[in-house]
Amino acid sequence: MLLSGLATESEWNVRVELHTCAISECGLAENTAAAVKLAQAYHQEFRDDISLMGLSRALIENNELEAGLLRAREALELSIQNQGGVNDAAGNLVRLSVKTGSVEAVNEAMEALVDSTDMPRKWDCVLDTDWCDDAEALGADMEMISWIREVALAQLLHTKRRKSERSPESEAKT
Repeated sequence: MLLSGLATESEWNVRVELHTCAISECGLAENTAAAVKLAQAYHQEFRDDISLMGLSRALIENNELEAGLLRAREALELSIQNQGGVNDAAGNLVRLSVKTGSVEAVNEAMEALVDSTDMPRKWDCVLDTDWCDDAEALGADMEMISWIREVALAQLLHTKRRKSERSPESEAKT
């Protein structure tokens, strides 16, 4: 049903949703090879960092670890070029590297994340740290993990402070 919708739909945002849902459905059905094919078609159509991240996840789930990490790195590089979504792409890279079980891959991914924090941005989300406990359990660089957690907390506090400054209650006080 999702694929027939893709065949007839022309609105890009609906097409994105149909692609991601179809990829998710394949993953839930444990048909990871089909998920990779759909993710490749998704990326071929949109050629953006989001589709690259989806492709990287599908490849990792299909046990194509090296190819998955390569696509995740490409997604981070593209996000840096576009100056947006850098934290999301960096988090994706580290999260996927944790799934490989390789401490070396995790440490390399964290280094890329750390390097990305200095890059200029037009927009971004707060850095995810949901992978930190798993990276610690693997034996990844604890000093780097601690630094990343501190940066993520600082970003979160900054975002909350900016939101509270913009709230109607704060405007009423001025």
